[in-house]
Amino acid sequence: MQPSLRRLRALLLLSLLLGCGHTEPFGTPPTGTEQPFDPGPPIRLTLNLGPDRGAAWLPDGSGILYSSQQLGRRDPDVCLALLPPGGGRQRQLTCDLTVRGANTVDAVESPAPRLDGGLAYVGFGSPIGSIATVNSAIYFGSVSDPTNRTMVRSLPFTIPGRPLHSGASRLRWLSPTRLLFIGERVDFVRTCPACDTYDTLATGLNVISLDVSQPGGAPQVVPSTDNASGLSLGANEDEIYFTLSADARVYRQTLSTGAVSVAYDFGAAGTARDVHVVGNRLAAVVGGRVSYSVDPVLGPTQWDSGGVLHLVDLAAATDVALDGPGLFRRPQISPSGSGVAVEVYPISISDPEFPGDLPDTIVSKAGDLYLYAQP
Repeated sequence: MQPSLRRLRALLLLSLLLGCGHTEPFGTPPTGTEQPFDPGPPIRLTLNLGPDRGAAWLPDGSGILYSSQQLGRRDPDVCLALLPPGGGRQRQLTCDLTVRGANTVDAVESPAPRLDGGLAYVGFGSPIGSIATVNSAIYFGSVSDPTNRTMVRSLPFTIPGRPLHSGASRLRWLSPTRLLFIGERVDFVRTCPACDTYDTLATGLNVISLDVSQPGGAPQVVPSTDNASGLSLGANEDEIYFTLSADARVYRQTLSTGAVSVAYDFGAAGTARDVHVVGNRLAAVVGGRVSYSVDPVLGPTQWDSGGVLHLVDLAAATDVALDGPGLFRRPQISPSGSGVAVEVYPISISDPEFPGDLPDTIVSKAGDLYLYAQP
């Protein structure tokens, strides 16, 4: 085994041990409580056998929307859930948003609430046991009634001179009529050469701009964003932040001129992705279990199981790396800038398969949401 892999495993094991020291074992709160599962710190917001992901703060900070898979259903749908801002009982759980029926797995991902109560999200479905998705699209509804929706962009879509965009994530409202998101290539890969199970692998292609004021609007690529792996709005409608695959830097772009500058460079800490900026606060996932290569079948691909959560004060150019009970994905800073909701994926250490082998680190595919206070 290469020394770098040994070091990574050692660091992951250390992260697991440190993370477990943050809190005592938690219990399920009484029915009806507005208290979180674990008051922390950090606060554990969700406790679910299936994955909870894609946290998005309501613009006024009064709640957190997220995607929650319900494994107890015959069709294990990924539903849209709403939590109080500090955790506790779900205020809302909406399923069957795309393809209704007990024989179809329906999913809603990347919720993006708007200031006026509007809501964009990615919805898709597939027959139970099927690999490929059907009826995949970006929809627009409202936070109060996400089932009353209209389709604003079907998936996949093509842009002349670009590869097929088969997925979308990190939806952001640049203005009341313009939606930004990362256009992705979605692949279904076997979990091992002889396995009959598959993982869904999404690789960012570009930041996409879409005018939703007119039905059937054509998606447009934002220049300089090839291989995008993270997207955030800036201080106004003319500014965005983004990250690129296999790159330690966070970029800032002025949309009107196309000018791009480096907002922050994480350097030796590793590949940066999943950027989110509010005011002078920047959150990103850096390093960890991530790799980038040109796969002979798939093409350019970034494999990502999570990394370390970094919180940056852009004005002071200071960076704080946080320990946690696992690896982090997709942090979202609250509108006030006081907290960060983030997905956490537990790590376990497997026994060696053969004598002389080293223990292996396994990152869970089912994460939960945690809330961290800004340092």
